[in-house]
Amino acid sequence: MKKTALAAKTLTVLLAAGLISCADNKANNENTGAPAAANAANTESATAINIRYVDIDSVMSAYTLAKELNEQGRKIMLDYQRMENQKRNEIQSLGASIEQKRNSNGYLSQESFDADVNSLNRKQTEAANILGAHQEKINKQLAEFDRQLNDSIRGFIEQYNATRNYDAILYRASGLYFNPALDITDEIIAGLNARYTPKAE
Repeated sequence: MKKTALAAKTLTVLLAAGLISCADNKANNENTGAPAAANAANTESATAINIRYVDIDSVMSAYTLAKELNEQGRKIMLDYQRMENQKRNEIQSLGASIEQKRNSNGYLSQESFDADVNSLNRKQTEAANILGAHQEKINKQLAEFDRQLNDSIRGFIEQYNATRNYDAILYRASGLYFNPALDITDEIIAGLNARYTPKAE
C-alpha cells in the first residue's frame, strides 16, 4: 500500500513538473518570439517519414526460390527420417534376435552371448554417430538455404527501393498495425519472381 501511495505521489510530481516545463517552454517561446512555424515544421518532418511494409509469410509462400528451398528442405528431412528408421529397425531386429536366441537356449556360453550384446552396443553407437553427423550436415544445409533466401530478398528490396526512396521497409510482423495502403507485398513478390530463374528439372 505504501509503495502504491509513493508511486502515485511520484507520478503526480512528475506530471506537475511536466506541466510546469510545458508552461515554461510556452512562456519562453512567447517571450523570445520563437515562431510557431518551427514547431509545425518539426511535427511535419516527424509525420513525413515514408514507410512501407511486407508480409514475409506471403512472400515465403509465393516466391519461387522460397518454395524450391522449402521443398529441398522437406526432401532432406524425409531422407534423414528414412535413414533414422532404417538404423532403428536394424538395431531392434538385432536386439530381438539376441533375445530370441537367449530365450531358446541358443547360446552355448556366456562369452557367446556377451559377444552378441557387445556387437549390438557397437551398432547402436555407430548409428548414433552416423545420425548425429548427418543431422549436423542437414543443419548446415538448412542454414545455407536461409542465408540464400534472406540475401535474395534483402538484395531485391535494396534494388527495389533505390528508385522509390522509402525511409523504411518493414516486415509486417514487426508492428501491431499498419495501414493496408502501405502494403507492398504483391510488388515485392512479383519483382522477386520476375528476377529469379527457376532451376531446371
